[in-house]
Amino acid sequence: MRAYETDHAEPRESMDSPNYRVNFWVKPRPGYGWNLDAYVLTESGDITEVLRWVEEHADGRRFEVFAETDEEPVLPLGTPRTSGLVRLLGSNPNTGISGEISLKE
Repeated sequence: MRAYETDHAEPRESMDSPNYRVNFWVKPRPGYGWNLDAYVLTESGDITEVLRWVEEHADGRRFEVFAETDEEPVLPLGTPRTSGLVRLLGSNPNTGISGEISLKE
Protein backbone atom coordinates (compact mmCIF):
# COMPACT_ATOMS: atom_id res chain seq x y z
CA MET A 1 0.00 0.00 0.00
CA ARG A 2 1.14 3.54 -0.71
CA ALA A 3 -0.13 6.77 0.87
CA TYR A 4 0.16 10.18 -0.76
CA GLU A 5 -0.72 13.54 0.71
CA THR A 6 -3.37 15.30 -1.37
CA ASP A 7 -5.41 18.49 -1.53
CA HIS A 8 -9.04 18.59 -0.48
CA ALA A 9 -11.33 18.05 -3.45
CA GLU A 10 -15.00 18.53 -4.18
CA PRO A 11 -16.26 15.23 -5.57
CA ARG A 12 -18.32 15.09 -8.76
CA GLU A 13 -20.85 12.94 -6.93
CA SER A 14 -21.49 11.95 -3.36
CA MET A 15 -24.04 9.68 -1.64
CA ASP A 16 -24.77 10.15 2.04
CA SER A 17 -26.41 6.75 2.41
CA PRO A 18 -25.36 4.33 -0.34
CA ASN A 19 -26.75 0.84 -0.67
CA TYR A 20 -24.36 -1.82 0.59
CA ARG A 21 -23.97 -5.35 -0.68
CA VAL A 22 -22.95 -8.21 1.59
CA ASN A 23 -21.92 -11.65 0.36
CA PHE A 24 -21.70 -14.51 2.85
CA TRP A 25 -19.69 -17.54 1.70
CA VAL A 26 -19.77 -21.04 3.21
CA LYS A 27 -18.63 -24.51 2.17
CA PRO A 28 -21.27 -27.07 3.15
CA ARG A 29 -18.54 -29.68 3.67
CA PRO A 30 -14.91 -30.24 2.67
CA GLY A 31 -14.42 -30.80 -1.05
CA TYR A 32 -17.61 -28.93 -1.98
CA GLY A 33 -17.79 -25.55 -3.70
CA TRP A 34 -18.63 -22.29 -1.97
CA ASN A 35 -22.31 -21.41 -1.46
CA LEU A 36 -23.27 -17.73 -1.62
CA ASP A 37 -25.94 -15.82 0.30
CA ALA A 38 -26.14 -12.23 -1.00
CA TYR A 39 -27.92 -9.24 0.55
CA VAL A 40 -28.46 -5.58 -0.25
CA LEU A 41 -28.68 -3.25 2.75
CA THR A 42 -30.50 0.07 2.34
CA GLU A 43 -31.14 3.10 4.53
CA SER A 44 -28.14 2.42 6.75
CA GLY A 45 -26.70 5.20 8.84
CA ASP A 46 -23.09 4.41 7.93
CA ILE A 47 -20.58 1.58 7.51
CA THR A 48 -20.48 0.89 11.27
CA GLU A 49 -24.18 0.02 11.18
CA VAL A 50 -23.55 -2.27 8.20
CA LEU A 51 -20.65 -4.00 9.98
CA ARG A 52 -22.81 -4.57 13.09
CA TRP A 53 -25.44 -6.20 10.85
CA VAL A 54 -22.75 -8.39 9.24
CA GLU A 55 -21.44 -9.45 12.64
CA GLU A 56 -24.97 -10.35 13.80
CA HIS A 57 -25.68 -12.42 10.66
CA ALA A 58 -22.32 -13.93 9.66
CA ASP A 59 -22.75 -17.06 11.79
CA GLY A 60 -19.09 -17.99 11.19
CA ARG A 61 -19.28 -17.52 7.42
CA ARG A 62 -16.71 -15.65 5.30
CA PHE A 63 -18.02 -12.37 3.99
CA GLU A 64 -17.45 -9.46 1.64
CA VAL A 65 -18.85 -5.94 2.02
CA PHE A 66 -19.29 -3.53 -0.90
CA ALA A 67 -20.73 -0.05 -1.43
CA GLU A 68 -22.86 0.26 -4.56
CA THR A 69 -21.81 3.13 -6.84
CA ASP A 70 -25.27 3.78 -8.29
CA GLU A 71 -28.65 4.41 -6.74
CA GLU A 72 -30.57 1.29 -7.70
CA PRO A 73 -34.02 0.30 -6.44
CA VAL A 74 -34.52 -2.99 -4.63
CA LEU A 75 -36.42 -5.26 -7.01
CA PRO A 76 -37.90 -8.72 -6.37
CA LEU A 77 -35.53 -11.61 -5.61
CA GLY A 78 -34.29 -13.13 -8.87
CA THR A 79 -33.72 -9.74 -10.51
CA PRO A 80 -29.95 -9.21 -10.87
CA ARG A 81 -28.47 -6.00 -9.44
CA THR A 82 -26.30 -4.10 -11.91
CA SER A 83 -24.75 -1.30 -9.86
CA GLY A 84 -20.99 -1.00 -9.76
CA LEU A 85 -19.36 -2.12 -6.52
CA VAL A 86 -16.49 -0.83 -4.40
CA ARG A 87 -15.05 -3.51 -2.12
CA LEU A 88 -14.77 -2.28 1.45
CA LEU A 89 -13.91 -5.48 3.29
CA GLY A 90 -13.32 -9.18 2.65
CA SER A 91 -12.51 -11.24 -0.41
CA ASN A 92 -14.13 -13.70 -2.78
CA PRO A 93 -12.94 -17.22 -1.88
CA ASN A 94 -13.17 -18.20 -5.57
CA THR A 95 -10.66 -15.58 -6.74
CA GLY A 96 -7.65 -17.21 -8.32
CA ILE A 97 -9.20 -20.68 -8.31
CA SER A 98 -9.65 -22.16 -11.74
CA GLY A 99 -12.32 -24.70 -12.41
CA GLU A 100 -11.67 -27.84 -14.39
CA ILE A 101 -13.87 -28.38 -17.41
CA SER A 102 -14.18 -31.82 -18.91
CA LEU A 103 -15.88 -32.63 -22.19
CA LYS A 104 -16.67 -36.32 -22.19
CA GLU A 105 -18.23 -38.10 -25.12
